[in-house]
Amino acid sequence: MGNLRKHPRRFSEPIFQNYGYVQDEKDEKETHLSSTEQDGHSKINFVHYLSAKAEEKADKSEVQIQRTSIMLEQPAFTHIVKLGEDQSNSKNDDIIISSAVSVSTIIDIGTNLHRDIKPGSQRCRWNLLFNFLIWLIVPFPFWIPFISNTTAYYILPSIQGVFVLIWIIIATLAMKNAIILYTNRSNDFSKDYASIEAKDIRHIFLMSCYKEPIELIEASIQTLANQTEVSRIIMVVSFEERTPGVEDKCHYLEKKFHHCGFQRIIFTIHPYGLPNEIPGKCSNSNYGIRMAVKEMKIVDSDTDNILVTTCDADSKFPPQYVAALTSKYVKENRPALTTLYQSPLFYNWKLDGASFVTRVTGLLRSFLMLGALIPFNINTMSIYSYSLSLGVRGNYVHPAYQMEDIICLIRWMGVTKQRLRISMIPVPVLSGPTSGETIEKDIMEWARQARRWTIGAAEVFHYFIIKSKRMPRSAAWSWGVCFVVYYGILLCTSGLYGLTSLISMFLLVKNVPVAIGYVMYGLLGVQMLAFLIAFFIDIFIPKLLNIEEYICVVRNVFQYITTPFVLLAYSFVELYALHEIVFFGRKVCKHGASKKTALA
Repeated sequence: MGNLRKHPRRFSEPIFQNYGYVQDEKDEKETHLSSTEQDGHSKINFVHYLSAKAEEKADKSEVQIQRTSIMLEQPAFTHIVKLGEDQSNSKNDDIIISSAVSVSTIIDIGTNLHRDIKPGSQRCRWNLLFNFLIWLIVPFPFWIPFISNTTAYYILPSIQGVFVLIWIIIATLAMKNAIILYTNRSNDFSKDYASIEAKDIRHIFLMSCYKEPIELIEASIQTLANQTEVSRIIMVVSFEERTPGVEDKCHYLEKKFHHCGFQRIIFTIHPYGLPNEIPGKCSNSNYGIRMAVKEMKIVDSDTDNILVTTCDADSKFPPQYVAALTSKYVKENRPALTTLYQSPLFYNWKLDGASFVTRVTGLLRSFLMLGALIPFNINTMSIYSYSLSLGVRGNYVHPAYQMEDIICLIRWMGVTKQRLRISMIPVPVLSGPTSGETIEKDIMEWARQARRWTIGAAEVFHYFIIKSKRMPRSAAWSWGVCFVVYYGILLCTSGLYGLTSLISMFLLVKNVPVAIGYVMYGLLGVQMLAFLIAFFIDIFIPKLLNIEEYICVVRNVFQYITTPFVLLAYSFVELYALHEIVFFGRKVCKHGASKKTALA
C-alpha cells in the first residue's frame, strides 16, 4: 500500500469514528517532524482520542436508551388500568400506565447490547476545567505579591472589580425582570390571545413524584386545578415503581381531581432498574412523557400546538400560569424549535421558618435566575416549558444524567443546530426550598443539595463538551463561556477569591496606597448593594405569590449581613464537591432527592 500518513481531522466530520485520523494513501513526500512537534501532536491526538471515546460511549448509551424506551412503549409490555366510575372506552379516560417488564426481560430480548453505566470508570473528564480555574484563580493572591508587590496591589482589586461588575449586571437585570412580574400582577393574559387563533393550544403538565407526602402532591396539583385555563391541561403524574402505596395514591388523586376540569389525568409508574438509567427525575420524566404521548395518540402535525411543562411535587402555580404561557407562545409566533419558557422560581414556601443559610440561598437562587439564567439563556431550572415538537425532535429526556433540565437544553441545541432562547413567563411560581425538621437538619440538607448541584453542573459541562461538535461553533462557544463564567467562576471561584485576596491585601501585600484600600472597601460596599436588591425583591414577591411571611426587621438585617458568608460557605461546599468528582469519578453523580417532609 505504500507509506500511510495520519492527518488530524475534526470530529464533526463523518470519519470521526476512526478517532480523528484517516489513512492517506497518496504517494506524497514524507514530512519529518521535530521531537517537540511530535510531542505536541501526540498530546493533541491523545485529547482528541479521549474526546472521541467519550462521545462514542455517550452515543452508545443513547442508542441503548432509545431502544429500551421504544420497547417499553409496545403493547406487550404496557399495562393500563382505567380509573373512575366511567369504564367506557373513551379516549379521554383517566388511567394508570405501568410496564410489566423486568431487567432480565430486556436482556433476553437482546436490547442490552453493551454494559450498563459504570459510574466510577471515568475520572479524566472535562469537568477538570472547573478545578483548573479554581486552582488558577483562588491561590493567585498568595503568590503574586512575591513576584511584584506593586503589581499585586493593582491587579488584585481589579480582578475583584470584575466579579463585582458581574454582580451589578445581574442585580440590574434581576430588578428589571422583577418589575415586569409586578406590572403583570393583575394582567388577564387570556385577553392577549382572544383575537388570535389559540383554541388548539394544549398543555401537558408532567409532575415527577417519588416519596413526597401525598398532601404535598395534592396541594401542588390543586394549583393546576385552579388555573383559569384548566380545560387546556392534560395532567400527567409520574410515580416510581418503588413509591410506597403507589396505586393507592393514584386512585386517591384521581378521585380528588377527576371533576376539576382537566382534559385528562394520566398516571405513569416508572419501572425500577432499567439499563443505562439512574434513579431520579431524569428517568422518571423520560418515561412519563413518552408513555403519556403514546397514550394520547398525538399526530405529528399537532406537536407544535402542545406545550409540555415539567414540574416537581413541591410546585405551586399562580392561576394565570397557563394563560400567561399560552399568551407568550402565541404572541411570539409559536417558536416551537427555538425557545424554552421559564417562569421565575421563588423559594418562599415556609422560607420564613428556615435557617438563615437556607433563606439566603433561596433568595439568591431566585435573584440569579432573574438576573443571569434567563437573560443570558444559560439554562432552565426545575419547572420549565417547551413545545412537544422540540421534545420529540430532541428524543425527550436523557435518563442517565441527574441535571435533566440543562441536559435537555444541550441535547436540543445539538438537534436544532442553534443556541436556544429562554423566554420568561411573566408570572412567578412558588417552589419548595431545601428543608429539614430542625435547624441542624436544615443546614445538612442545604449542604447535601449544594453538593449535588455542583456535581451535576460539572457532569453537565463534560456532556456539553463531548456534544458541542454537533452545534454551530458560535452557539457552542457563546453558551459554553456563559456556563463556565456562571457556574465555574461566579458561584465557586469568586467567593473563594474574595477571601484569599482579602487575606493577601492585609498580610502579604506591603505599602498599599490608601486609595487602593478605599477601593477595596468600595467594592465590598457595591457588592453588598447588589445583594440588597435580592432582599428588596423579596419584599413584594410574597404578595404576588399570595403568601404571608413573618420576618422581623432585625432578622432580615442579620440575614442580609450574613449573605457573603453564606456564599463563601457555598463556595467551600462546591470546592469539596468538585474535588470529590475528580477522585471518585462519575459514581458520585447521583440524584439525591431533596427532602420535602417539612413542606407538607
